[in-house]
Amino acid sequence: MKKVAKHLEEMGQAARALALYAEDLRRFLEAHPLSAPEVAPEVEGAVRALRALVSRLYALEARLKAPYEDNSAEALRELFGEV
Repeated sequence: MKKVAKHLEEMGQAARALALYAEDLRRFLEAHPLSAPEVAPEVEGAVRALRALVSRLYALEARLKAPYEDNSAEALRELFGEV
């Protein structure tokens, strides 16, 4: 668990750094809009990679939580009543 917790902490730190870098780049490109076309493909590729990583982590979380969640039709009926 310690190794996984360390990796998750590193992931959070990297995400915070990423947000700062993205904001700095956005401000730079607002001040220098002619540079945007030059970096657009790289930025688009980074966004695709990030979306894939978010999807991967979401799927991992869902897979790990699934055994502990009751999503059966009976449980849903009890929660929301008959539809």
